[in-house]
Amino acid sequence: VCKGGLIMIVKSVTIYVKQKHIDEFIKATKENQNNSLKENGIVCFDFFQSKDDSARFLLYEGYKSEDDVNKHMETEHFKKWINTVEPWFSAPRDKATYIPVP
Repeated sequence: VCKGGLIMIVKSVTIYVKQKHIDEFIKATKENQNNSLKENGIVCFDFFQSKDDSARFLLYEGYKSEDDVNKHMETEHFKKWINTVEPWFSAPRDKATYIPVP
């Protein structure tokens, strides 16, 4: 879901979830996605599930600035989400940050 605007930083996060927690993870992540899209500094916040592995998910987050990334990490909805879902991970998150090519 993109709201429009200039994206300066993209975060890609691959998450592996224990099979028994998939439905709960989806519900919690959709709630976080909806709240995140209300933030001024977030341009995109997409949530995908692998078609080949139902326990693998991708978050694609587009921010206006590095400061907006940091602000997001301090929001109550992000803290609630990470504290709720982290015990459901079956492996560490695979995170990458991208910037536009000049």
